[in-house]
Amino acid sequence: MSSIITLLIYYWIIIFSIIGYGVFFDKYFLRAESRNIGFIGIYGIFSLSLISYFSSFFLPHTQIFNSVVLLLGIINFFINKDIFDKNLKKLLIIFGLLIIFIFISKNHDDFPYYHFPYIHLLTEYSGMIGLGNFTHGFKTPSSIFYLSSLWNLPFVEYYLFHLSPVFFLGFSNFILFNKIEKFLKNNDTNYILYLSLLCIIFINIFFYRLAEHGSDRSAMILIIVLVIELLHLTNNRKNILNESHFLKLFILITLIISLKIFYILYVILLLPILINFINKKSSLLFFIKHKVTYLCLAFILILFTVSFFNTGCLIYPVKILCFEQYSWAIPLSEVELLSDWYQQWAKGGASPNHRVENPSLYIQNFNWVKNWFDVYFFNKVSDYLLGLLFLSLIVFSIFFSKKIKKTTKPKFMFVYLILILLTFEWFYFHPALRYGGYHLIALLIFIPLSIFLSKYVQNKNFFKKKIYTLFVLTIFIFFMRNINRLVNEYELYNYNILNNSYYRAEGQKLSISNRIKIINECKVKSINDKCKNDPLKNKQVNIFNIYHKDN
Repeated sequence: MSSIITLLIYYWIIIFSIIGYGVFFDKYFLRAESRNIGFIGIYGIFSLSLISYFSSFFLPHTQIFNSVVLLLGIINFFINKDIFDKNLKKLLIIFGLLIIFIFISKNHDDFPYYHFPYIHLLTEYSGMIGLGNFTHGFKTPSSIFYLSSLWNLPFVEYYLFHLSPVFFLGFSNFILFNKIEKFLKNNDTNYILYLSLLCIIFINIFFYRLAEHGSDRSAMILIIVLVIELLHLTNNRKNILNESHFLKLFILITLIISLKIFYILYVILLLPILINFINKKSSLLFFIKHKVTYLCLAFILILFTVSFFNTGCLIYPVKILCFEQYSWAIPLSEVELLSDWYQQWAKGGASPNHRVENPSLYIQNFNWVKNWFDVYFFNKVSDYLLGLLFLSLIVFSIFFSKKIKKTTKPKFMFVYLILILLTFEWFYFHPALRYGGYHLIALLIFIPLSIFLSKYVQNKNFFKKKIYTLFVLTIFIFFMRNINRLVNEYELYNYNILNNSYYRAEGQKLSISNRIKIINECKVKSINDKCKNDPLKNKQVNIFNIYHKDN
């Protein structure tokens, strides 16, 4: 019982600290004076992620360091608590409902493999170079690892490393819910309302399991928020589009890239707004001078630096951006092999129990399509599409009306064409749902459906009841699916949140941490045969520890 109390106390401490950092960022950097706790939370996550990355070069994220970091956020939250008096209740409800989400026995399959070990290393060491030589997963770290390393706190050790996805989900829920409420308050049945509604149902029903989030789902959720925000701004009747809105989107895309660096392609989503300012010299000067612009660019530069320090590549595994002349760098031949391997895996050419005979030939052109349809599309994608169509059909049947109203022509085609382009890129290079398929397919279906629904006349009072009924149903389904999950975990793993609310720790790999300790000791003197047999060695240069191949 004590573990559940400790977990819940830290859960709320972290939430309030995130908001505290978000308020500070909004007040002193963005200067937008936002009262939307959803975006304030995103700014807080952005700030803490940046702090974590920068500090990791110089300091390990010990319990003392992390406690000080969180305390500063808590203090700032209570100093500015009056800003959120109206929204604090909603915040408590949203994150209160999500508590069931964080109780888990078995994490994501990649969590014990490389998420946990990487986070754990950040709490023990600093200034590490060449981590990509230890294991495959260390070659492509995510900001969610760095954020999670700040949850190494007294009394809980590493039992909070799994919490970060809930903060992305919670604050994104708040943003979408807030947007829907504003439309309802203004009696506006704009297609953005329907799109926000479809997406809030989608992320809570389809992404209900923490064990499936990894580092993928958080980025996808933020992309959905980004697209909705972008469409909302470009369709605003009051023409409130300005530089501060662009900065908000710049923060979002930076955070998305930090979660999965290959999402750097999604920068093109900002083109519709960028074009709006392209001829305004004052706007260009505004961006050049603004602090947030430099913070975002600094964040992206740090991402490239970390990738370079881990692998010798600015973006791994893009061969042209790799430099194998450095002692810790991954050889270009290995980079090329792994790049092909990613494609092979995504295109259905590899699985735990299956490998195609000629991988290089298989991934070329569209040789893989037939097999991909057989082993992947009719296994996963088809089920996912059926789920989306079922959701779309339910929402359509609820809001269908015989009366059609006159509407202004919505602005969406530019963004929609970009999404189609990104879908083609996804399908050609890495057509696995976890690499972008989930959000792209959903948005391509939801946007035209939302535009179609916005043409119907709705009874004002009855319309609100329909919306809130769907919210209640979404919460119910979310809870029932998680309760069923917990029941299964109790039967399989004897996981009882009342006895011990923490995830199973025995499955987490500390072997890399132990190996690094031996390598570091071997630098001083040869201890045993492990020193001679390990191909990796340690070389210290100033504050950095470089792990490189023996040759």
